[in-house]
Amino acid sequence: MSTKVSIPQQRRSGPLTTAASESPTPTHTEDAGEGSITLTKCEATVSGTTFAHKLRRVKKKTTLLHPTHVDIPAGSITAILGTAESGKSTLLKFMAGCVDKNLECVGVVNLPGRRSYLPEETYLHRFYTPRTYIKHYDRLLSSDGSSSTSSVFSNNMNDQDVERLLDSLRIDHDRRDTIVGDAFHRGLSLGERRRLELGLLVLSVPDTLFCENPVEGLDSATSLHIMEFLKGYCSNSSRRVIITLNRPSLFVWNLIDNVILLSRGHVVYEGSRGEMEAFFAHHKMPTPARFSQLEHYLAVVNNFRRPAVSVDWEVSFRKWQQEKIREKSDNGAVPIDIEDCFQTSIPTVLIPNMEPAYANTRTEGTKCVTSFTCCSHKYPELVRRYILQMLLNPGILQIRLAMYTSLALFLGALFFNLKKDYEDYQAINSHAALLFYSSSFYIFMVCATLPFLSIDLQIRNKEVLNGFYRPVTHQLSVALCTVPACLILALAISVIQVNMVGLQNGIQFFSILTLALWCADALAFFVSLCAPHFVIGIVVCAGICGFFMALEGFMLVPSKFPPWLRWTYPVPFHTYVFRSLMFNEFAGDPFGSKVLHSYEIEDTSVGHDMIVLFCYGLVRNSYCITLSCSHDTNHLLTTFTSAFGVDPALLKYGENFI
Repeated sequence: MSTKVSIPQQRRSGPLTTAASESPTPTHTEDAGEGSITLTKCEATVSGTTFAHKLRRVKKKTTLLHPTHVDIPAGSITAILGTAESGKSTLLKFMAGCVDKNLECVGVVNLPGRRSYLPEETYLHRFYTPRTYIKHYDRLLSSDGSSSTSSVFSNNMNDQDVERLLDSLRIDHDRRDTIVGDAFHRGLSLGERRRLELGLLVLSVPDTLFCENPVEGLDSATSLHIMEFLKGYCSNSSRRVIITLNRPSLFVWNLIDNVILLSRGHVVYEGSRGEMEAFFAHHKMPTPARFSQLEHYLAVVNNFRRPAVSVDWEVSFRKWQQEKIREKSDNGAVPIDIEDCFQTSIPTVLIPNMEPAYANTRTEGTKCVTSFTCCSHKYPELVRRYILQMLLNPGILQIRLAMYTSLALFLGALFFNLKKDYEDYQAINSHAALLFYSSSFYIFMVCATLPFLSIDLQIRNKEVLNGFYRPVTHQLSVALCTVPACLILALAISVIQVNMVGLQNGIQFFSILTLALWCADALAFFVSLCAPHFVIGIVVCAGICGFFMALEGFMLVPSKFPPWLRWTYPVPFHTYVFRSLMFNEFAGDPFGSKVLHSYEIEDTSVGHDMIVLFCYGLVRNSYCITLSCSHDTNHLLTTFTSAFGVDPALLKYGENFI
């Protein structure tokens, strides 16, 4: 059975698109043929293991992969196999040009054309369905501004193309209008989400597709469907699929064309899967009857079945390869291929109107000028997506709106019709406490968004890596979409508290609170970019808010600060929020002026402070854009992990925590 899948014409090249001999991370030392990979050095810089070494910040280098050369044939699936810590993911990332920052890799990667990378973790926006997600990515890829005559939402895929792609992904018809889902709403299964993510990735038509453990944690049927799709994508074409696998089933094993077998950083076999048995049989270690071939190969090269036997398998393979030995084992025939018993169904993935003449040079994602010029047409689609996220993602707006509304109602009931007798000390203290709460705790609640911002950042990193848009495009779209969210939240709080408590000048109260929430959102975005994990981000954001609340002038007036700390008073944006709210409430009353004088804010200009708040949020958002544009996040991540003594390799953003 064969399924034809229609995908739009060749897309614009992205950050992983490279020339024939270019790799973003390694230093190239020599030229090689197409499809060849040469690695001369791969070392990781790690911290010392003892407390004394960590205290002195002692660094040492560890070799993860030894020098090697492998060939990746076109039109095939190449699997990188090995035990844990053998270097599978490192080799895959080296080929893809996205190695970790603590690695130093030198070599030549000759994989011409566009590259796309599918990470092991699945990150998708919860509110899309398979149909709407594919259409969203199609609009995002179509809105590249490469043609002056193309409209912003010029779709390349029609409904029939979408259905054919979903057919090839084996997503059932009754599941195609089901949302992706999350911890709040049940949606697609893990296997369906994984297949959908793979389908979204191939919309950009990569010449080389890298997949890190694409079938990890999936059942055998779903794993087979994913491998059949990958097989159909690369078969009868010049495209390459390179994957890492841990323990593939026999069905998955049968669909692999080429194998790179690793053991402790050494390549001990690379070549056709069908010739592996001949290699091991030549060394008197054929696969026993009724035993998994891959399990046997891994056991042999890692010596965990026969620890007394010591064989340099890397040298043995090179010798066998040079001698062109293709002997059959005398100890038993190679088992019958599983394909002889169970026929697989490979979908034929077609790309109509394929245009081979496309940009084949890598464009730098770190240049802000090209980010604005090349991705300006993507803003409407990203803004549209984040408006949907704001409305449909509970963690972005809904939970905050419910919490803010309930708090405002509680405070309104607690301070209901608070009398305005400013000669009464208790009334003055109650007003000041309420305004301090409004200028502090509503800002503090922004910490609740960090888990969702972290997931969104992972989605952004995946899409930026695969060339869907530039980081600055994403950050500008997010910054723009926070404005209506802040307006909605501030409006709900203002309407309740101003009317129930009887606060002065409700419009100005609403304006000040809107700017305060905008600054708070900018702070949350900044922390999410810098913190290596959202748990650390919550702690850091809460700590910053705690410092700012203590310095805003309610607990201690500025003149009572220690001399060496007085410079900190104008630093927190909380200061401008609190004194603007106080001035808005007490100004114009004779005794109210004395209250303002007691807090040393009698000379406050609300207009000036609102401009400062606006500039504060603008600068913070601009700095987030600069971080995204310069890819300097890794430096700040190292700073945070060093301060907390956390190994960045142990931290992953994850939706398993929420």
